Amino acid sequence: MAVILDPRNLTWDYWCARTAEQFAAQQLGTLPEDRWQEWGMALSGIGYFTKSSVPDTRGFSKWQDWAFALTGAMTV
Repeated sequence: MAVILDPRNLTWDYWCARTAEQFAAQQLGTLPEDRWQEWGMALSGIGYFTKSSVPDTRGFSKWQDWAFALTGAMTV
C-alpha cells in the first residue's frame, strides 16, 4: 500500500520524485517546482487518481499546502 508523503519539511524535488516513483506505473514523471500546478493537474487527470479526491491546484498558492491537502484527501 502506498501513501502520499507528507510534504512538510521536504523539498519539491524530493517530494515530487518520491510521489512519482510510488506511482511509476502511471508514468507521471516530474516537473520543476515552478510548474507544480501543472504537475498536480496532470496527477488529477490520470485515471488512477480520478476516483480519488485530488484537490484542484488552482485553489492553492503554495505546493506544500496543496500536497498536504492531498495527503488528507487520499491514501492508496
